[in-house]
Amino acid sequence: MDRTSWIVVIVCTILLFVWGQHSAKQAAKQAELRRAAEAEKAKQEQVEKPATEQTATTADPAASDQPGAAPAVDAVAEKKVVLENEFLRVNLSNKGAGIVSSELKKHDLVLKQEEPKVAINETASNPIGALSNGPGQFDASVWELKAQGQNSVTFATDTPEKLHIEKTFSLPADAAEPHEISLEITVRNDSGTALQTGRRFLYIGSAAPLHFNEWSMQIGFYWMDGQNNFEYETVDHFGGRKILGIFGKNKIPHDEFSIESLSWAGVNDQYFTTTIEPENSYPATLWASRFPIVIDGDEEKSLKKRMSASQAAISLQDIAMNPGDQTTLRYKIYTGPKEYSRVSAYDDGRKRLMNYDEIPIFGWLFGWAIKPLASWLIIGLTFVQAKVGSWGIAIILVTVVIRLLIWPIYAKSARSMKRMSKLTPMMQKIREKYADDPQKMNQETMALYRKYQINPLGGCLPMFIQLPVFLAFYRMLWSAVELRHESFLWVKDLAMPDTLFTIPGIDLPFNLLPILMAVTTFIQMAITPKTGDKTQQMIFMLMPFMFLFICYNFASALSLYWTTSNLFSILQTWIMNKIPEPELKERTGPEKKGFFQKLQEQAEAQQKLREQQKAGGGAAPGNRTKLASERGERHTKSKRKKKR
Repeated sequence: MDRTSWIVVIVCTILLFVWGQHSAKQAAKQAELRRAAEAEKAKQEQVEKPATEQTATTADPAASDQPGAAPAVDAVAEKKVVLENEFLRVNLSNKGAGIVSSELKKHDLVLKQEEPKVAINETASNPIGALSNGPGQFDASVWELKAQGQNSVTFATDTPEKLHIEKTFSLPADAAEPHEISLEITVRNDSGTALQTGRRFLYIGSAAPLHFNEWSMQIGFYWMDGQNNFEYETVDHFGGRKILGIFGKNKIPHDEFSIESLSWAGVNDQYFTTTIEPENSYPATLWASRFPIVIDGDEEKSLKKRMSASQAAISLQDIAMNPGDQTTLRYKIYTGPKEYSRVSAYDDGRKRLMNYDEIPIFGWLFGWAIKPLASWLIIGLTFVQAKVGSWGIAIILVTVVIRLLIWPIYAKSARSMKRMSKLTPMMQKIREKYADDPQKMNQETMALYRKYQINPLGGCLPMFIQLPVFLAFYRMLWSAVELRHESFLWVKDLAMPDTLFTIPGIDLPFNLLPILMAVTTFIQMAITPKTGDKTQQMIFMLMPFMFLFICYNFASALSLYWTTSNLFSILQTWIMNKIPEPELKERTGPEKKGFFQKLQEQAEAQQKLREQQKAGGGAAPGNRTKLASERGERHTKSKRKKKR
């Protein structure tokens, strides 16, 4: 495209972006007005209720739209139990008989504050392990606290069908994973007739973002079946969010999924997860939904950014029971960080929940490479950090090692780009001469490359090699809980942007590392040999500012990696520029056809044949003679074979 076309494209893109932002703001305003009206209506209804109905406790306001919200019960009957070890403080309640929250003792909620701790399932209205008949149909009854020990607690209840159910939660002292909780559900048929245990779901819990920088695709639910098929869905699965008011899904309250053989299932946010694993795989159904939450008490910002939590439940086995029969279902519940070393220790493919190949835009193209690369990177990063004692230094050292490994490819690419830059005057003449004949222009350009033995893709090779590495680093750091609350130089938290201050008047955070990243990218491109026309070069030089816009609020660890890589590239380019300029040499020996040349010749031959057929109403005379001769030869050979 010419310069005018590029300007039109850029202007249209900006207008679409502005329109999208305006539409999003209007939608947020309308949602806020609806929410305020609903709150006022609910308040009025509460005032009009009899005093006897107002004695019940209520859930948090965010749970009003939550399909899994439990009806309020009398607070007097509630009994709370705490089980804890070195890593967990598990808060249980006999309301619904489950885990109200699981506090992670090794993970502070706020930077540089010992309390409070990260608490899994804190935003849900129902405890992990609660039973339901489906979305929004939770058992809110108060169970009997039957037994309590130092590391275990048992709740019991009787259903109207006279099924006696007991739940025992325990923290095994000899468990290999300290974040794991054991759950046993014992069902006994106390009726005088045969019964089915029926359609009941076991609540996995909820997962919610901890800060405003978490993306919706980092919040979701997942499951693994017996055929080693892993499925992951984000909170966006339930729709309601449309781009430009056109592209997107209609909102659905919840969804159900049939699983032929359930191995494990769970919910997760950016850094933490809850996973439930049955003792034996069985056919199951999983229901899931989302509900809105408020972060840091900022309801307006939470509503504007549409912050949501995910929740899910798996069905229990529907078992036929004769009078007096008793059965026990056993589960393991993991409530903890998504540390690669922990989840990869399971031999059931649990490391798949890291979901490294889930990445915007590029996942479908490079997912096959990103997943193993991200795994190797976190292993290497953890190893180096254990040696040097700093995550920031570990990132720098790993980056340098990666760049050293691809040095030979980069050097070859730099030489290729230098040689291509010398062809620029000749290529410009070809463009001017064949401006009205793109096909001829392309033929002459390829002939020029062949004449001087230049691969036009040689300069792009390092970029294609670095892109999967960068995406793997990005995806690994995206969910690396190991970097959370880790500092380096002026960076307080490598898992967050390195905000130094907020710019007055425009309320924009000043993040230094992304700016250094953009500056070093610009310098690197400025000292790189130029190829292409002026318009292409101008667009190329605008890329650093585009990256700055895209990556400004990314984790500072990613900006540190990119900036280090840029500084290494600048040094490498400076060294390569000291090497004598390569000379353009015409090909002297016989030409060896390359892959692209063969493709081009095939395309030209097919085009020529089509033109001949179009001009002659069929195959050209020469071609018809050749085809007839070939048919005659095949017929003669066939006769000889028959005689034999």
